[in-house]
Amino acid sequence: MTLKQALISGCALALLSVEARAQQEGTAAPQPAAAPQPAEQQPAAAVIPAPANTRKISGKVLDALTNDGLPLTRVIIKGTTKGTETELDGTFSLDVPKGPVTLLFSSQDHKDREVTVGASRNDVTVSLDATFVEEVVVVGRASEVARKNLANSVASVNAEELNRAPAATVDQALQGKVAGANIQSNSGAPGGGMQLKLRGVSTINGSSAPLYVVDGVIISDVAIASGVYQLTESVRGSNPAATQDNQVNRIADLNPNDIESIEVLKGASAAAIYGSKASNGVVIITTKKGRAGAPKVDVTQRLGMYSLSNKIGSRPFTSREDVVARYGEKVAAQYWTGQSFDQEALLAGRRDLSYETLASVSGTSGDTRYFASAMVKDDKGIIENTGYQKQSFRLNLGQKLGSDIEVNASANLVHSLGNRGLTNNDNTNITYYMALASTPTFIDLRAKDGIYPANPFVSSTSNPLQTAALLKNDEDVWRLLGSADAVWNIYKTETQSFKLLGNLGVDRFQQQNKLFSPSTLAYELPLDGLPGTSLMATSEVLNLNTGANVVHTYRPTSGALSATTSAGFQYEQRSLDTLYVRSAGQIADQENVSSGTQINVRQNRQLVRDRGFYLQEEMLLLKEHLTLVGAVRGEQSSNNGNPDQLFFFPKVAAAYRIEPFHPAINEFKVRASYGETGNLPTYGQKYRSLSSINNIEGSPAIIGSGVAGSKDIRPERQREVEAGVDAMLFNGNAVVELTVYQRNISDLLLQRTLGGSSGFTTEFTNGGSLRNRGVEAMLQVSPVRNTDWDWTSNLTFTLNRSTVTSLPEGPFNVPVFGTSLGEFRLQEGASATQIVGDVVQADGTTVLKKIGDTEPDFRIGFGNTVKWKDLSLSFLLDWQQGSDVINLTRFLYDANKNSADYTTKGAARQKEWLTNASVYVEDATFLKLREVTISYNLPQEWVTKIPAVKTGRLSISGRNLLTFTKYSGLDPEVSNFGNQAIARNVDVAPFPPSRSFWTSLDVGF
Repeated sequence: MTLKQALISGCALALLSVEARAQQEGTAAPQPAAAPQPAEQQPAAAVIPAPANTRKISGKVLDALTNDGLPLTRVIIKGTTKGTETELDGTFSLDVPKGPVTLLFSSQDHKDREVTVGASRNDVTVSLDATFVEEVVVVGRASEVARKNLANSVASVNAEELNRAPAATVDQALQGKVAGANIQSNSGAPGGGMQLKLRGVSTINGSSAPLYVVDGVIISDVAIASGVYQLTESVRGSNPAATQDNQVNRIADLNPNDIESIEVLKGASAAAIYGSKASNGVVIITTKKGRAGAPKVDVTQRLGMYSLSNKIGSRPFTSREDVVARYGEKVAAQYWTGQSFDQEALLAGRRDLSYETLASVSGTSGDTRYFASAMVKDDKGIIENTGYQKQSFRLNLGQKLGSDIEVNASANLVHSLGNRGLTNNDNTNITYYMALASTPTFIDLRAKDGIYPANPFVSSTSNPLQTAALLKNDEDVWRLLGSADAVWNIYKTETQSFKLLGNLGVDRFQQQNKLFSPSTLAYELPLDGLPGTSLMATSEVLNLNTGANVVHTYRPTSGALSATTSAGFQYEQRSLDTLYVRSAGQIADQENVSSGTQINVRQNRQLVRDRGFYLQEEMLLLKEHLTLVGAVRGEQSSNNGNPDQLFFFPKVAAAYRIEPFHPAINEFKVRASYGETGNLPTYGQKYRSLSSINNIEGSPAIIGSGVAGSKDIRPERQREVEAGVDAMLFNGNAVVELTVYQRNISDLLLQRTLGGSSGFTTEFTNGGSLRNRGVEAMLQVSPVRNTDWDWTSNLTFTLNRSTVTSLPEGPFNVPVFGTSLGEFRLQEGASATQIVGDVVQADGTTVLKKIGDTEPDFRIGFGNTVKWKDLSLSFLLDWQQGSDVINLTRFLYDANKNSADYTTKGAARQKEWLTNASVYVEDATFLKLREVTISYNLPQEWVTKIPAVKTGRLSISGRNLLTFTKYSGLDPEVSNFGNQAIARNVDVAPFPPSRSFWTSLDVGF
């Protein structure tokens, strides 16, 4: 609706209400006023004083989310029909009786609100929340549904909830806010590295990441190994996966401040329309669009810092005798000075100034709608030479072409530079905490006259302070996200409409990883005899999306039903080209990879093409009390063994809104659904892979990996049943959602053992099944709402249990570091995330037993926002109960006799470990204060003294300020192997965790 149309509509509504009131009172409605006289003929306006028994109240009505004025809001004196409507900026003026008075505020798409104004108060500012049940939710490729009619559980997070406290990445900003989601950081490294898991484990060897859709375009969330494993040799041993490089999932590139809303489709029925990429859920992100009116400029400046939030601690040495007892007389004579050094604080005690600058402009000009934003960010890491810099520029444009066509275009250019440091597992003892695990507190590792001493207590002689100061491990990313869509309203009558929608999206990024380890680092010569190492990795990713959708709606004048039929076709292409060049023996410490004496090259290329179509029918019956939805998607993919085979994914869903059966209940809905999604085979599982080129008797040869491909490989199949109830109580002051589900996954992507005569050791195949059952709940309450106070609380609850229901090839272990330390085992009837280990029985025999499980017992998020006049306080608590971690960092400290409690408990742990692997499996229960923010809206009389300034707000925020846990490691949120479906919660020398503090100033023009 244009501004002109809104004004005409508002005047018409006002006239109709006057006519209706006149008819009700038996009087004639006033006739339209005569045409105005010329100015010189008009009489002077008479000032009519208010009656003696009345007073005038002036005020403003705001949208609680955007803080923008709400036009055409009805303001009524309770108990009467007397009232007014707000102006375009949300202001109003109304004559009311003397004494206290209660005003009723009502606006379309917002909750009604009742406010009592005291006898001595003549001004009031009121904020209205968007009506929960009328909230429009994006649920598909071309469909939006009012929440009151949803037949599936869909979690929504708006811009205010997402950005209350500064977050480096979008997934970090979502932590603790979505029922059914388990969002964990893999380590504390700056710049991201997180995993979002919805409704438990849904695969073993397939992709474990959800599908991300931004403004209708599927974008890449791939996590690409940096290649650091070529220096640390972490792939040597029982687990050859290159996932130990502390890699970043690329959803981290998005600017959280550009986002208007996020919808999370958790169940198969909700996500089925996305087919075989939706088995891990779908995250639909809608970015901000231009708002109606004159240009609105917002600028935010944030200053803050990061600080080390936890330390492991090391064995204290309080006397020379202690050193002699542990290391001998020679070491004591050489190194003991009576001093003690906090090695962790020296390594990770940096608290440099970080900053973030944000600016945006939004508005409309004629039929053009625009939103533009810019961000410059520099987060300083707590370890020297670590940090995260990002620059983001976005332009969203919308244009109406006549009354029937609207086009939208969006471009987002992002550049980021992550300085990742050197952490996680390695087989050379050079990463920070691998070296610290054997470094005693009495040795001084600091530089003297610019020269760092070698560390004699580490086999590689690695000095972690020197490594932090001189090693470079940088990840440089340039990314361009572009999209365009058009809507053509081909046909429209009072009862029917038909429209055509088309979209095109491009996601192109280049990730460049540079690692330089100079020859002056203590470990370089002992490492391989070739001092100086340089690594350059370049990864190029291109995602293309295009699609066409048609939507037909039918709403007869009788109002008996509303039917929406939609259909569409999509084509998607994804390519990845990664090149690694490693050079050792750098001449004169030149960083160029061409300057080394030994050079190795590796390359990996992937190309995937997907095609799909869908048909969906949505019906609203019985005066919008009954919702029925049915859909089917068919698709093909080049990742399948047969790229031309069609796979179909159906869905059906129903919801019924029951008439309120109690005065406290405003809305009550029951819903049930069934849906199917898939999980594509990963690239190359249908081919026989070739791993390397070797020299055999003087001739070049390509060596196979030993893994056979499968020409019959197909997507995993997920079938899910979901049921739930939704209710709105006490005039919208309480909202409840409760969901139960059962998800069955079949045709799992597995590896089976082949006979030696085949020439291969294993083959990828489909087989086996697992099941997830769970409960999700959401409660939102507003206990207090009046003129001065506004208090809103949100509670989310998540519980999931997984069971492996079938394994045709029998049980098998997911390799980690061996059963003596704990491994993950898949077996029928057991949890998919169980940890098993060796336990010696009383008779001396060793058995493999369950010693833990990474699946939490439950998770709870509890958020509160309390507003008093212009002051507000918000905080978010994130509670994880249960979940176990294989704490190998503690094992390393114990093994080196360097743990803080070694003499009292550590030695006993090492002894017990010889017969019981569970010693180093620990409970990861925690309660974290994820966010806290105190904000103050600066008084208008202050900010308006500055030319052009309209609003101002000052905020103080913190993230991850407090952690309450019995876990002995650095952080119970940890994953040495990165984004894994199964092998998570392994703690091996991670980047230490940090807390952040921010001061923000927001200014509106």
